Amino acid sequence: MFFAKIKKSLRLKLLLNLLFVSLLPFALLFTYTVVSMQSKIVDKSIKEQYKRVQTIASLMDAHLQSLQKELHFLASLDLMDDILAEDIDKRVSILLAKKASDLGAGVTLMALTPSGVIVAASHNMLLNAPFAMPLEHAKNFSIVKGKLFLYTKIYASFNANKVLGYLVLRYDLAQLDKYLTHEAYMHSFITNKADFYLGDTTQLQVHLEKSSADVITKEHVIVYEQLGGMLENYYLVYGVDKSLALKFMYDFISFMLYVALFGIIVIVFLALRYSKSIVRPIEKLTHALQHIEQTQDYSHTLSVESSDEIGTLTDSFNDMLLVTSEALEALGRENRLRLERFIQLIEVFNSIIQTKDANECIDVAMAEIGKINLGHDLAFVKTKVPDGIDLYVKDYEANQKRYFGTIRLALENFKDTNEVDFYHSIANMIMLQLEKIALIQRTTAISNAKSAFISHMSHELRTPLHSIIGSSQFLIAYENMSDAQQDTIANIESSAHYLLNMINEILDIAKIESGKMQVHCEQTDLQVIVQNSYSMLQPLAEDKGLQFEIIVQKGQNLSVYTDAKIVQQIVINLLSNAIKFTEKGFVRIELGVKDDTIALEIVDSGIGIQQEDLSSLFDDFTQVNSTSENRYKGSGLGLSLSKKLAHLVDADVILESEGLGHGTRAILCFLPYCYSQMKVS
Repeated sequence: MFFAKIKKSLRLKLLLNLLFVSLLPFALLFTYTVVSMQSKIVDKSIKEQYKRVQTIASLMDAHLQSLQKELHFLASLDLMDDILAEDIDKRVSILLAKKASDLGAGVTLMALTPSGVIVAASHNMLLNAPFAMPLEHAKNFSIVKGKLFLYTKIYASFNANKVLGYLVLRYDLAQLDKYLTHEAYMHSFITNKADFYLGDTTQLQVHLEKSSADVITKEHVIVYEQLGGMLENYYLVYGVDKSLALKFMYDFISFMLYVALFGIIVIVFLALRYSKSIVRPIEKLTHALQHIEQTQDYSHTLSVESSDEIGTLTDSFNDMLLVTSEALEALGRENRLRLERFIQLIEVFNSIIQTKDANECIDVAMAEIGKINLGHDLAFVKTKVPDGIDLYVKDYEANQKRYFGTIRLALENFKDTNEVDFYHSIANMIMLQLEKIALIQRTTAISNAKSAFISHMSHELRTPLHSIIGSSQFLIAYENMSDAQQDTIANIESSAHYLLNMINEILDIAKIESGKMQVHCEQTDLQVIVQNSYSMLQPLAEDKGLQFEIIVQKGQNLSVYTDAKIVQQIVINLLSNAIKFTEKGFVRIELGVKDDTIALEIVDSGIGIQQEDLSSLFDDFTQVNSTSENRYKGSGLGLSLSKKLAHLVDADVILESEGLGHGTRAILCFLPYCYSQMKVS
């Protein structure tokens, strides 16, 4: 509904366009600023955290190094010679306790004999206890369960090569927590990825895979770095809440949104104020167009109230109305003339098509043109003239166009090309009618010749053929002849019957094509026709040793309104073909209803037909190929005659075959569409 209203309102379109044009640069700038600022802020936060991590790492390393220096200093004191005495002077323990207190919490100092027994310590409870860890260490330090152990040998002051024992400093790494940051929005911790974790308990989503890296998650900006020195297998992780890092940006976004809201209010106010002055003249133009549409009065004009673009548009609109009014008047005159010419063209056509010969056609055409072309020089001449329209008519004997004459019309006087086309159209009608007359005359002559031929053949050929047949039968029946002579006479009789059948088929086709074949329809039981045809051709099938049978569908009405004689002739033709082209196997007649269509099917196991030959077999004098023609005698008229006869009784004949050697199915069906065709469609 809202979008439909926008499409119909120019005022809303102006308002939306102004908003779009005004806010698009702001939106682009805002987007760029936010994206760029966020990236810069995050980068800056990462750099600051790297510096903080490096500073903390340096402080922790310096602290541990200072502990190691203090340990070496203590080991170098002459006082350490006291560990040789059997009753050790307590001065060493006092010194170690005093130094451990100076070094701060988490520090324990121990003096050990070469065999690893604690003989002096900053805590008395450790005295005389064995030291469980090996004292010889390649790096002079080790870390066990969160404790850092620093080792150094104690050499005798009187002999620099004599080892009196060992001085060990145990440092609790938990004391490094003082170097970590403990604030609500900043998180730091130390870990070795295994059994040591010191610092903030906030779960930072980070995997320690490199020696140093930064990670930006949904909630935090995190950096981590692998420590050096004594803590080389430990990582210092430092993270800052993303909301804190981007606080300034969020404040800036809020400010920009308030500015955008204020800008939208100002733009809407200005757009609503000035849209009326822009749209009002356009609304006047719209009302004027609606008035013109309703009244068809193109003389209506609008007053020009300004000299700006709207005023120019109004002035152009008035000019357009004037041009449109003049164009409509000219178009009306042109339409009336074209309608008049169209009516005249129809009248000329109606007059010309009723003519019977060429002279009448020319006379009528010239008279009709004279009614239209009053006051002009008009004549039909047999020679070409420069200002006329030449007529050409097809000569069907020579199969080419021949010059017939010229209509002299003074075409150079016509300025309108449509008028010239109009008279050329009349000339085309004349030429078509002349060709039609010539074609009718030629067709009539051919038809007369054909009728004369058929009549001659009917009278001149059938009579002697009957005499030949009668004489042959008399000789076979009553004359005493040898077997060879009887075979010769039998061949004469068979050939005469063959010629007589061909003549009868030709005469039937001629009757059908001329419309003289009479059809006498009545209610006919197809089962009776099938049985009669079966009885007539059963001896022929038995002579060839074929299985000949009838299959009739039970419980169906197999009666149709048709010409029984024509249907029986079709069935006999189809059965004769099936028996003729089947050397062994079967010929079967199937009668029933399939897909609401009564169908009579003749199925055989004969030679079959190729798919490409199926359609051509219904042509006159056509057989499949020369081999079949030589082997199976026939005129090639049986199927053609059967199809023509079927059409006379509103039926059809269809052939189906899967190819050579697969037999044939001939179908006679009694509805406009046969079931096989309906399946295909």
